[in-house]
Amino acid sequence: MIDLDMLKRISLVNGISGFEKQATRLMKSYIQDCVDEIKYDNLGSLIGIKKGVGPLKLLITGHIDEIGFIVKDIDDNGFIMVQPVGGWMGQNLPSSLMVITTRDGKEIKGVFGAPSPHGKTFEERKKVVEPADSFIDIGVLSKQEAIDLGIRKGDPITPVSEFTVMANEKCLMSKAWDDRIGVAVIIDVLRNLKGKEIYPTLYGAGTVQEEVGLRGAKTVGQMVKPDIAIAIDVTFAQDLPGDKSDVKLGTGVALSVMDGSVIAHTGLLKALERICDKYQIPYQMDMIAAGGTDSGELSKVEAGVVNMTLSIPSRYMHSHRTIIHQDDYQATVNLLTHFIENLDEALFQEIIEDKR
Repeated sequence: MIDLDMLKRISLVNGISGFEKQATRLMKSYIQDCVDEIKYDNLGSLIGIKKGVGPLKLLITGHIDEIGFIVKDIDDNGFIMVQPVGGWMGQNLPSSLMVITTRDGKEIKGVFGAPSPHGKTFEERKKVVEPADSFIDIGVLSKQEAIDLGIRKGDPITPVSEFTVMANEKCLMSKAWDDRIGVAVIIDVLRNLKGKEIYPTLYGAGTVQEEVGLRGAKTVGQMVKPDIAIAIDVTFAQDLPGDKSDVKLGTGVALSVMDGSVIAHTGLLKALERICDKYQIPYQMDMIAAGGTDSGELSKVEAGVVNMTLSIPSRYMHSHRTIIHQDDYQATVNLLTHFIENLDEALFQEIIEDKR
């Protein structure tokens, strides 16, 4: 049974890139009784460690940061000018509700405003305002009012959303599925393995600052120096009108063959395919030319790490109204759980020999 309350809490907690502490605290609360040790890197990434009986080190990551904004300036009328953190599209912003968190933890809500369309030409009305040129209206009339509320340059701005179980109850809409759903996968994998003996030592990491350059993956990879690393992230569900792809909601975990940052290790890809076939786990193959995941840094640690990405299809990625499917989530949890239970020295040698 999928823990919907955990998914709701993990998606709705605030934690844009560089400001992930609330999110890592929540992750810690879910895994601390499933692991032997918890560590942090100096950027704030959290790593739960479950010790194995063998020498292998397996790292699984889900980046815990979400896209958002930072206060760039306050104009004379009290409007908040913003600096995007992560990849936003301007068409997603008008009338969107946001929350600014001040230095002392006060939360102040505001809405992305836009000039009135009245008096504009047809061509002007068609133009999309760039995120960096957008502004938030917090309902004050002067700069001093905003300052008196405690708002300062550098304060984080997080989207406000709701967790919604949709008409098909397996479809879930919320903010930050990119990549809190990967964090939730790690939580449930660790829960599945609680009290069980495993061969590899398992490192389950909520990495920070992925959306601004895979930074947490780089530092965590250097800390752990894993033999195998698997990044868990979202991918594009291309089952929308006009799209042509076989990556769809509800058809299973997506095994990522390549993206803009990494090409999957062929031995690991084949091993995971075999696990899916053995345990009848639904899966699909994913391949995109652009974008990247934690794997882009994890694969390059020291002499190279056996690595690939597992993805969960999502609609409307990089918005605060993203949709995922419970079956794809469960397939990802099942695949990783069975892979870890089957991973031993013989399987590892079989994987690495595929490149030799």
